[in-house]
Amino acid sequence: MKVAVLGPVEVVDGEEPVDAGAPKQRAVLAALALHRPRAVAVDALVDLLWGDSPPPSPLSSLHGYIAGLRRVVEPGRAARGRPSVLVTVPPGYALRLADDDVDADRFAATVDAAHRRLAVAESSTSGALPAVPAGISRAELDAVATRLSGALALWRGTPYLELDEAEAAVAERARLAELRLVAIEDLALARLALGEPATVAAALEAEARRHPLRERLWALLALALGRAGRQAEAIESLQEIRRALTEELGVDPGATLRAVELAVLRQELPTTHPPAPEPSDRAGSIDPSSADPRDWPLAGRDAELAALTGLLAEARRGHTRFALLTGEPGIGKSRLTAELARQAAGAGFAVLTGRCSEDEGAPPFWPWTGVLRDLAAALGSGTVRELAGPDADVLPGVTGPATKPVSVDAERFRVFDAVARLLTAAAGRTPLLVVLDDLHWADPSSLRLVRHLTDHLPETRLVLAATRRRHPEPAGALAEAGVGLVRRHALRLDLTGLSADGVGALVRAAGDEAAADRVAALRERTDGNPFFLVELLRFGNAPAGQIPAAVTDVLARRVARLPAPTGELLRCAAVVGREYDLEVLAAVAGADPDTVLDDVDPAVAAGIVLEDAASGRFRFAHALVRDVVYRAQPATRRARRHATVARVLDGTGRLSEAARHWLAAGPAHAGVAWRAAARAAGQARALRGHEEAVRLLAAARVAQAQDGACTPGDRYDLLMAHADACEWVGDRDGQLEAIDLACAAAVELGDVERLARAAVRTPDGSMWPVRDLDVVHPPAVVALRRVLRELPAADGELRCRALLTLAGELHYADAPLERDALADEGLAMARRLGDPDLLVWAAGTAFTAVWLAGNAERRWRDIEEAIRLAELDAPVPGQSAARQADRTRLITYRAVAAQETGRIEAMWADLAVARAEAERLRLAFPLLVVGTMDGPWLAMRGRFAEAETRVAELTATAERTLLPTREFFASAAAFIRIWQGRAEELLPVVRTVHEAHPTTSGAMFLLLLLHAGRLDEAAEVNERRVEHPASWALPFDLSVAAYAAFALARPAQAADVYRRLAPLAGRTASAGSGAPIGPVDAYLALAASAAGEPELARRHAADAEALIEAWDIPVFGAWFARVSGRTAGARPTGRPRAAGG
Repeated sequence: MKVAVLGPVEVVDGEEPVDAGAPKQRAVLAALALHRPRAVAVDALVDLLWGDSPPPSPLSSLHGYIAGLRRVVEPGRAARGRPSVLVTVPPGYALRLADDDVDADRFAATVDAAHRRLAVAESSTSGALPAVPAGISRAELDAVATRLSGALALWRGTPYLELDEAEAAVAERARLAELRLVAIEDLALARLALGEPATVAAALEAEARRHPLRERLWALLALALGRAGRQAEAIESLQEIRRALTEELGVDPGATLRAVELAVLRQELPTTHPPAPEPSDRAGSIDPSSADPRDWPLAGRDAELAALTGLLAEARRGHTRFALLTGEPGIGKSRLTAELARQAAGAGFAVLTGRCSEDEGAPPFWPWTGVLRDLAAALGSGTVRELAGPDADVLPGVTGPATKPVSVDAERFRVFDAVARLLTAAAGRTPLLVVLDDLHWADPSSLRLVRHLTDHLPETRLVLAATRRRHPEPAGALAEAGVGLVRRHALRLDLTGLSADGVGALVRAAGDEAAADRVAALRERTDGNPFFLVELLRFGNAPAGQIPAAVTDVLARRVARLPAPTGELLRCAAVVGREYDLEVLAAVAGADPDTVLDDVDPAVAAGIVLEDAASGRFRFAHALVRDVVYRAQPATRRARRHATVARVLDGTGRLSEAARHWLAAGPAHAGVAWRAAARAAGQARALRGHEEAVRLLAAARVAQAQDGACTPGDRYDLLMAHADACEWVGDRDGQLEAIDLACAAAVELGDVERLARAAVRTPDGSMWPVRDLDVVHPPAVVALRRVLRELPAADGELRCRALLTLAGELHYADAPLERDALADEGLAMARRLGDPDLLVWAAGTAFTAVWLAGNAERRWRDIEEAIRLAELDAPVPGQSAARQADRTRLITYRAVAAQETGRIEAMWADLAVARAEAERLRLAFPLLVVGTMDGPWLAMRGRFAEAETRVAELTATAERTLLPTREFFASAAAFIRIWQGRAEELLPVVRTVHEAHPTTSGAMFLLLLLHAGRLDEAAEVNERRVEHPASWALPFDLSVAAYAAFALARPAQAADVYRRLAPLAGRTASAGSGAPIGPVDAYLALAASAAGEPELARRHAADAEALIEAWDIPVFGAWFARVSGRTAGARPTGRPRAAGG
């Protein structure tokens, strides 16, 4: 993620711009970027945004901007995960980005390095002509010029534009403007030395007029004009700067200007810089430049190939095997899998290849479409459909339109299971090798299918080999796929550069002598990268020249040697993408297909382009080739060509590809672009590519912001579509942000019904409060209150939903009476309306809205009533999947309320039903809730193996829902280790969580320390203990505080805790749905004992023992007897015992 401030502030993810939000939000980002890595105080940000006229709640607004920016700069951050880029640092906020991630820093570093390398010696007193150092080679000079051109291209306008005339911004603009002039001058100097005076003169004329007193700039202009043969203009320019210096400053020109003037008058201007001698490459005995890259030997990979072919032997014996090949571009991953495929085919395997497209317009499941196409070619399409059976309609490439499923997970798993079953069935007919090339470019749906296969493929005759780049480190779905491969003990091959022997083999293949010094030099220059080596050897007979590290120049020269029509065709093709078909390329190029075939033939012969005869498609042999050709074109020309490609693709049904090109066609096509992206998102949803739909809609929003003809209604519709798409992928933060903006658009429209539809569109399926802990979101509250004022007062679905949604938004607000009244009125209205679906929604929403420690009985009754009225107390044959999901969620809520109220037998009955149904329907959130409950209860019963299984399942479910897995594992595992007597083992993990979230994890950390016997550290944590902000966590927090008061002998704390905990007697000590640690009565006994009330302690202990027996938790009972000093018939003494155990 990179931030651009050399003009209007922008955020760029890879090469795609990301919407940085409203103007004030962008101003916050600009200020943080300007001051990084230092923090910017909250007061300073408020002053910057509003000056002397702040809104009524500036801190709330600022917090909203910070939250929005965090979603922009850390899109992969887990919900409730700790920020690492935009961090809170007293007294404000700071941006933690590397220097390379901000364009102003990259610009300054590039200019500084180039200026030092050119070692500019001329000065106002030197009397020498501007010149570069004599020892710099022509190739290096060209490289410096290229870097300076790239740096200047970063400049898009006024730096830090959003900061207006802020003092720090004005000073930084002045510094950057000076650096820009230095860059322009140094670039001119380098281009003059390379013999390009006319180009330099054209570039400098306007710049010199803008800076009439800058002597070095005018000296370079005069030098360029003179060297271009425009002597009269050169003299005139020198006279102009002389007049300006005299009239404005009263000084004469410096020595350098006088030297240039003398050289112009004498016509003694050298035409170019004499370059330093450059090393020459020794030509091979043959010219390998025409050899196809696939014809080169697989050198230096014998051990890796042997390991891979060993997997084929194991698969033939019925064992499913996996392999992952990683390495940098060109290291030979694809070449190695190609050789594996060749040997597999010879051994009777069906080889199924899926190539992942780097072009974002590729349809969902694109590589798997290739795999299944190859399977159909190997077995026959009829056989494939026979093996797939009823699953054939969801296989990638043959799916029909998607209807909204009961959950995202359900739909996703239907596709995944269909592919898994088909591959298993096909492997029963013939052994299979599945090759997935360039996994780093795969769409998220394809990657999650890989993960599913690693989890669910049985032992069969199949090998799956995948390749990906080593950098950047995998994240998101790619990381999940990697975890799955590790769990299946995949063969991991991390390919590095070839050894000296491998390099020698390639040199000999080129007909060259593999002398030790020659091999060593090639290996050092290429780091043993086979692609780079082959390119150098293919270029062996070309004129000598120094090869840049990234071989960009090599590739550019190879393309330049092609016929002119071929080069122009490749430029068109590079805009189309890595792969392209003949008809599209011909239409873009404005030529007939036969001419295109003739023109592309030299590129095929040179190995730059590969042809797939079966499909009639062409592809660049390497991504680097396409990149070089693409980037060599001016941005405006690329944009025009993207528009041409988009027009060609319109009407072909390839909506995603067309949208990608419209989005790259520039602001002039913004209106067409956002509509095309929205249509493509709809198609992606129909193909179950929900992640792709979210990406396309986000891009559509960026394009729509550039469309001056866009209406508030257009914005509303697109934002609601984006909110809906975000729900399908579990992007809760993205959904809520889109809803906020949709509400703003509805207000602009003056349409209360649209406002209502947006305001009540909170995430479906979540079983916890909609906002993060202790957060009240003012824009949502304001919008919902307006809806309730303006909607008709009569009963209606929208009014009912608005009442309950507002109650949920006020969960953490200091407005308990309003919240309860809203929830009561909303539930009553749902009952009166008699719509079972609305009632189910209302009951669940009310449950989370009023989820407080003291109202568990009320919530139990409300859920019981909703289950009865909606007729969900038992499964009904033929019931829809949606109704089954509703039933599962309500039963899960009832299990939670049963736990809280001490109905443990009823809780176990509901947990069994909820888990079975949630697993069958693939409902993630009910599984998470159930997982936080039954693991600790199983541990207190002594069923530790089952409890461990539950923790593993909980962690896997949390991974799928983008929730903070580490925290889920730590909290769930802690309550198992405690009852195993192994609390010490988990202290490092929980300590880390506590450092990040001291308020919400304080009680858990304290409990673990107490059970581990770490009383000194426990005393420190207890002293700085801060109560959890959520009321639903009160029984757990107070119970732990009671235990701490007992173990640490704190009578005053014990008395205070007892008074607050006593009303919860007979209930479970838990934090809402999670963290159950036994009956509250046991902790009341400990608090009473520590407070010096032994009789009261004995009464509570007896009540606790009765509950321990009724709830069947003997492990907890043994601990309580040990810690309180109670054995059969014993009485508590009121004195603390050792805390551990």
